[in-house]
Amino acid sequence: MNALPHPPQQQGDSPDGQPSDQELAAALAAGTVLPELPYRGHCVQAVSTDFGVFGRRDVFGCLGEIAPHTMNQWTRFPDQQAATAWCRNVLAESLYRVGPAGVGRHFAVWHGTGWAAEIDLDRQRYTFATGTPPAAAYDVLDAREDADEPLTAVEARGWAWLLDRMPDPVSQWPRSMTDEYLRRVLMAGLQ
Repeated sequence: MNALPHPPQQQGDSPDGQPSDQELAAALAAGTVLPELPYRGHCVQAVSTDFGVFGRRDVFGCLGEIAPHTMNQWTRFPDQQAATAWCRNVLAESLYRVGPAGVGRHFAVWHGTGWAAEIDLDRQRYTFATGTPPAAAYDVLDAREDADEPLTAVEARGWAWLLDRMPDPVSQWPRSMTDEYLRRVLMAGLQ
């Protein structure tokens, strides 16, 4: 497989040819955001710049400002694939670490063999991870498309999205997940 072409390296003002913190901050602010993936109150982000590809994980949902004094938050990656894989793996590991708790007040969490699913009941955000790092897949759907949309339509969209990604049939899901699916989608469709 051929490597992706890298953008031309710019020489920085520092004596070793590396960009200064000010140059890097400007490049990150103007760079191309690759993935920006949420998980609960967190978010990871990778950005392609003229100086290479960088990624960072925020603290509780607030990606800090991009400024010279925040450059220690960023990690350099050899290419876009590595940065994207890092983003997915960081969040998949976070989801796997959350114990399967069934349905709670704000979150519904289930684990199976090689997968984990979570529904943020407040945001109607559906999160799914499969595989193990360093080759984990992580995907997110914010199912609510309109603030006035009926909750049953939002939940049906979210569950359909989960069904498309799920490696196991419904009969092999954890019992509490099957019950929630039946209650939220199938029974709601009969009303």
